[in-house]
Amino acid sequence: MKKTFFFVCIALCSSIPFARAQEVGEYGFLELPVSAHAAALGGISVSIVEPESALADQNPSLLCPEMSGQMQLSYMNYVSDINMGYASYTGLFRTEGAWQIGARFLNYGTFEGYDENGISTGTFGARDLAFNVGLGYPISQRWRIGASARAIYSKYEQESAFALGVDVGLNYYNEASGRSISMVVSNLGGQLKRLDDRRCKLPTQLAIGLTKEVAHLPFCFSLTGINLFDWDQDYVTSNGETHSYSNGEQVLNHLLWGVEWIASDNFYVAAAYSYRRQREFSGDGGFLRGVSVGAGLNWARLQMQVSYANYNAVDGSLLIGVGYKF
Repeated sequence: MKKTFFFVCIALCSSIPFARAQEVGEYGFLELPVSAHAAALGGISVSIVEPESALADQNPSLLCPEMSGQMQLSYMNYVSDINMGYASYTGLFRTEGAWQIGARFLNYGTFEGYDENGISTGTFGARDLAFNVGLGYPISQRWRIGASARAIYSKYEQESAFALGVDVGLNYYNEASGRSISMVVSNLGGQLKRLDDRRCKLPTQLAIGLTKEVAHLPFCFSLTGINLFDWDQDYVTSNGETHSYSNGEQVLNHLLWGVEWIASDNFYVAAAYSYRRQREFSGDGGFLRGVSVGAGLNWARLQMQVSYANYNAVDGSLLIGVGYKF
């Protein structure tokens, strides 16, 4: 079985070609956005202050009373038979804070198993699961803090792994000036149970975001610095060649540029650009490989969002989100 499992791991890792633009390893699914709003703004958005509870998955300090009673569901067909789903519910904590419970999965589909002699052992599945609980609370009129704990379970054929991770976030929001600044350290932790005796690291990262509303105009701009713990973004291509970036490119690799047209309190259109995705996933798509787009509509108690972006070198992914406030 060991040989079979080895080839399964190779298949799984190669079937999620994050390159370095949205990674890492077996736990790369933790960096996929569950909010279509965040996906439209480049995949990581930590400073958007809106009553959309899925945004708090990337920054628990965004949890607020306005999200209380809200359920969020989202679905993404990542590529081929690989699918992601997410569900969460947010409640009120005391009078000024909010708590959230959520779960996500990434299903890799069905595989054919073979033993070391090449004899078929039948079909099997492979999946990653993560369950989280988070809390956000104000420490002053403009500052909020938040934290979330996450239990991560992986099941590949007959092998399994278990890990624990923690996210810690801080947000400053000045409603009068329309300025929001956030800092988040995500996926602090590690494995408690290894997968086939191989230790895999969680994709720990630091993200800093700035969002600014334009006075008297229906626009909002966001700038997010990502993967700030891992400054050197040089990578090895699929044919074994090392790609090195200049100092200027290294800076651009860590930035996501986003803009929103806020037509009303009930409708927005968003777009973003990632230099790193455009360079690493360019192929025939060129500049558009680095662009993500999306839109959202609020109707009474219902929220609906959709986004389209590239998270791999194969094809673009459509993320659909639905929220309802009870």
